[in-house]
Amino acid sequence: MCGITGILYKDKHRKVDQELLISMRDCMTHRGPDEKGIYQVDNLGLAHRRLSIIGLSTGTQPMLNAEETLCIVYNGEIYNYRELRQQLERKNYQFRTESDTEVIIHLYSEYGKDCVHHLNGMFAFAIWDARSKTLFLARDRLGIKPLYYADTPEAFVFASEIKSVLASQCIPSKCNQSAVYEYFLFRAVTGEQTLFEGVRSLLPGHRMFVTEKGIEIEKYWDHLSVDRISDIGFEQAVDKLKELLEDAVRIRLMSEVPLGTLCSGGVDSSLVTAMAARLTRQPVNTFSVGFYESDYDETEYARIVSRKYKTNHHEIKISNRDFTDYLPEMITLNDEPLNFSNSIHIYAISKLAKDYVTVVLTGEGADELFLGYPRYQIPRLISYLGRYRRLFTPLLAAGSGFIKDHRLDKLSSYLNMDPVEILLLNAASSNPSQVNSLLNKEITKSLVYRKQVVKEMDARHDILARLSVQDQKTYLISILNRQDKMSMGASIEARVPFLDYRVVEFANEIASSSKIKRFNTKLIVKKVAEDYLPQEVIYRRKSGFGVPMAKWFRERNGLGGVTERLVNEGRLNGYLNKEMLVKLFYEHKKEQADHSEILWTTVNFLLWKEQYAIA
Repeated sequence: MCGITGILYKDKHRKVDQELLISMRDCMTHRGPDEKGIYQVDNLGLAHRRLSIIGLSTGTQPMLNAEETLCIVYNGEIYNYRELRQQLERKNYQFRTESDTEVIIHLYSEYGKDCVHHLNGMFAFAIWDARSKTLFLARDRLGIKPLYYADTPEAFVFASEIKSVLASQCIPSKCNQSAVYEYFLFRAVTGEQTLFEGVRSLLPGHRMFVTEKGIEIEKYWDHLSVDRISDIGFEQAVDKLKELLEDAVRIRLMSEVPLGTLCSGGVDSSLVTAMAARLTRQPVNTFSVGFYESDYDETEYARIVSRKYKTNHHEIKISNRDFTDYLPEMITLNDEPLNFSNSIHIYAISKLAKDYVTVVLTGEGADELFLGYPRYQIPRLISYLGRYRRLFTPLLAAGSGFIKDHRLDKLSSYLNMDPVEILLLNAASSNPSQVNSLLNKEITKSLVYRKQVVKEMDARHDILARLSVQDQKTYLISILNRQDKMSMGASIEARVPFLDYRVVEFANEIASSSKIKRFNTKLIVKKVAEDYLPQEVIYRRKSGFGVPMAKWFRERNGLGGVTERLVNEGRLNGYLNKEMLVKLFYEHKKEQADHSEILWTTVNFLLWKEQYAIA
C-alpha cells in the first residue's frame, strides 16, 4: 500500500525538476512512511512512497524491469500474485524480488493492457513504456484505490491524492462549480469529476493510455458483466456466497506484517472477523470505536464477537470535542469535504490500530451488494402502490408533520416522482428543494454522470437490482474513498473482502429475492453469518455506524461552536444563500427541526474552502 505520483511534460525537452517531484511525493508521506523513491528520464518523472506489506526488503519503487524499458509505480495489493508469478516463471520470466509489483510489470510485458484482467486485488498503477513512449495507468475494478489526474496544456499529472496533483504547480486550487450541486445533494462528487476544477478521477474498472497524441481511456470491467439473472436457489446461493467470501477473506490474510479487523459489531465486519479468526492460528486483533452517548455506542456487539473468537480487542471512544478538533485536519487529509461524519472515527480507530498492526480487514461493500440499506425499501414500496401511490401523498404529508423521520419525508416526496427520478435520488443525503433554497441560483444543477448510470441500468433487472448496481457505481465509491483516505492517513492498509470481484459478480447475478424479503435486508449475508455469529449480532437493528450529529450541532462547545462561526463568518462567496443558512442553523439549534444532514454538508464545504484557500 503506497502513494504514487508522476508528471509527463508535453514539451519533450523540458526536464522534470527533482525538488518539485519530491514535493509531489512527500505531501503523501502518510501513505508510505517506510520507503521513498523517484525515477526521472527526459520529460517524465515518477515518484513513490511505500508502506511495506509484501516483499519487505525487495519491493522498492519505482521499479524497472531487467531491460530498463518499463518502469512502474504501484499502490495496492494483488492477492493472487503468487499464482501469477508461477505462471510467468513457466513462461521463462526471471524474478529479482519477492514483491507483487514485479509480477505486474512482467504481466504487462506478456499481456500488455490486458494484464489487468489477470489481477485479483486492489490497485492503481502507472507503467512507463520507454519503447512506445506510453504511460499506461489502471485502476482496480471497484475503485478501492484512488487515482487522480489532470491534463493541462503544460503536462499530464497523476497521483493517489489530489494534493499531490496540486503540488505539481500545473493546476490551481479552484472549486469546480459544476460539481457543487451534486456535492450538496449527495455529499459526494461521482464519476470522473472532483470538487477541484481540472482534477479528474479515473473511473473504477478503467485503464488509460497517455501518448504524444493525447489521452485514451477504456473500460475493461463492468459490474453487470453477467448477461442474465441466475436461477440458482436460495440455499445454493448461500453456500456459494459462503465459499466465495471465505476465500476472499483467506487471500486477504496474506501479509508479512501484523494484521487485524475493524469490527464495528455490525453483521458485515463481524462476519469478516469471524472468518478471519477461523482461518488464522494466532488470535486476531480487533478494533472498534464508540461514543459517550449510549444511544449511539454499539461497542458491546463488537465485544460479543471478540469474546466468541477470543480476539485481542481494542476500543476507543470519541467525544464531540475530539471530533471537532480532528475535523479540519481530516478534510485536508481527504482532499475534498468529508462525505460521512464517521470518517473521523475511521481515522481515530486506524490510529489506534497502527499501534498493533499494519493491515486491517473491513466489512465495506456488503450493503450495496446485498441490499442492506433501509432506503431501498422506499422505491420498492412505491412500486407496490403502483398507480394508487398519489392517493397516499396527503396522508404521508400529514404524518411527517407529527413523526420526525427523514425516511417518511423521503417516501412522501418520492410518491410524485417518476421511476428514473427515484433511482437517481435514492442515495441523496439532502432534500432537493432544501438544497435549491440554500445554493445561490447561479450554481449549475448538473448530475451528468449519475443520470448516465441510471440510463445504463439494464431493464431486465428489477428496481432493487438497479439501485444496487447504481450504488456500487456511485455511493460505494465515496465510501471506499473515505476508507482509503482515513486509514492511509494513519499509515494503515484496509482490505475489503466483500469487494473481491468474484463476490461482486456473483452478487449482481443472483435475484433480489435472495437478498431481501419483506423488511429483512441482506438476507443471504445473514444466513451465511448464522454459521459464525450469535443471533443478537446478526439480527439487531442496523445502525449504519451512526454519529450523534443532531446533538453535537446544538452544543456550544465543539461542532456547534464551529458551525456558528462558519454560518456567520464563513466564505460563502456566491455559493450559498446566507439568510437560508442562518435560518437552518438556528432552527436546528432551537430544536425546531433536525437539519444535521445539510449542516454537516455545509460545514464541510466551508471548512474545505478555508483549508485549501479556495475563493
